[in-house]
Amino acid sequence: MKVKIGFIGVGWRAHGYMRVVEEFRRRMEVSGVLVHSPQRAEQMEREFPGKVDQDLEKFMERDHDFVMVLVPKEAVLYYITELMKKGIPVLSETPPGNGVTELNQCYELKERYQGKIQVTEQCFLRPYYQAVLNLIQKGVLGSISNMGMGTLHDYHAMSIMRKTLGVGFENCTIDAREYYFPVQYHCGREGMCAARSDHMVDDHRKRAELVFESGKVGFYDFSDEQYFNYFRTRHIYVRGEAGEIYDKDVAFLGEHHLPVLGKIVRDELGQYENLEGCGLRGLTLHDRQLYENPYWREDVRLNDDEIAMAGILDGMARYAAGGEEIYPLEEALQDTYLHLTLDESIRQGRPFTTTTQSWAK
Repeated sequence: MKVKIGFIGVGWRAHGYMRVVEEFRRRMEVSGVLVHSPQRAEQMEREFPGKVDQDLEKFMERDHDFVMVLVPKEAVLYYITELMKKGIPVLSETPPGNGVTELNQCYELKERYQGKIQVTEQCFLRPYYQAVLNLIQKGVLGSISNMGMGTLHDYHAMSIMRKTLGVGFENCTIDAREYYFPVQYHCGREGMCAARSDHMVDDHRKRAELVFESGKVGFYDFSDEQYFNYFRTRHIYVRGEAGEIYDKDVAFLGEHHLPVLGKIVRDELGQYENLEGCGLRGLTLHDRQLYENPYWREDVRLNDDEIAMAGILDGMARYAAGGEEIYPLEEALQDTYLHLTLDESIRQGRPFTTTTQSWAK
């Protein structure tokens, strides 16, 4: 049987997930789409004939295994509430609320209705981060003391930071600043555009230091242009007492108390004379298999983010059917809370210390 996935919202992020569902059409399908404007309804009807609604009640009457809520943060809590009232499992957009008050309200809704809800935070399932977490879990770096995030923004970065440091729901003190630097714009969601020396934008950069109760420290440094701009690269490092990961480079204490140096290497199909198709098989370090793409044997070709999106969809399907959570709501709420506190530190120009919220008790 196919997993039936409903969509509320048809923006850029929703279409990304719809593409992944289409790749797995033998075992997944879009069961319904909720839109508001007649123009959008007409457009989506061409893509999903007979599955488009403009009325929420009619949409919820369809047969959904779970529903993805991919709308602006100001509207997300309303839809979560209505779906939970009907007992429909929810896979919510990030963040699952607008501000700390709504984050606590979202958790209260889960408790009140005993609802099944998770959040579309897939970054930790991307191949590289899975490889990093694998190395940490194997203990080759020793106890992790600090890390730096310059690869993801806001709550996405907080998720990876907490996972790599292993700080759980610890409170922390955040000291953050923001800056604006000019940079040439030449690539965005629309793809590569004709680069012109006069096409400049202000690159909004946030830098922060997060000191957790255990003494572990996370350093955050990200700017708006880093995802697409070829002149603003992305970097990450994780440091333990016996080793370090810096981007693809790995160093740790090996046998005979000698350092082991190496690189995380992608095992890509379809290169040079390989005729197995195009796609990622896994990531390795020397003879260690750090990560295996769970979909490489299927007839799909996905980029790293799509692999992670497929992982979230599969994880949500298992959870909706009675299995374990893959990214619990509580984790999403904590990651968003840290991001909001970071922004509050910027706004007020002083350090802020987090407090234990309802979901962390």
